[in-house]
Amino acid sequence: MHRLILLILTLMLSGRMMTLLFIARAGRGAPGDPPLGWLMPLIGDAVIGLTGLVVALLVWKARGLAAWTAIIVWNAVAIWDALSAYIVSRTDPWPEFFMLQIFGASMFFMASAMHALSIWIAAHPDFRQRFLGAS
Repeated sequence: MHRLILLILTLMLSGRMMTLLFIARAGRGAPGDPPLGWLMPLIGDAVIGLTGLVVALLVWKARGLAAWTAIIVWNAVAIWDALSAYIVSRTDPWPEFFMLQIFGASMFFMASAMHALSIWIAAHPDFRQRFLGAS
């Protein structure tokens, strides 16, 4: 059950790759374009989203310390990325971004909470045992 929940969370969080659509528009200045300050958060989200597909595969199929560590590290880096994007959103606003219009700044904290929950699940003894064997 833990594996299924973690897989669903990981696939949901892979949706962060949608920022690929905005990277080329960063700093152009047209209506709706992201400010240049958003370039790094957009790239970070794209990387987190794309690598999330690999992490989902690890959750589903892999075993061993390397796979388990990759799951933990991916989620930890993703939390850092989401909170860094929050800081950028406060210093260089992008009010036209539809996710901010829908969720406001809470979107950064919701993503961070989902990643933190993923770490908690991965650290659960049942899940750890699946990857690392008896401990």
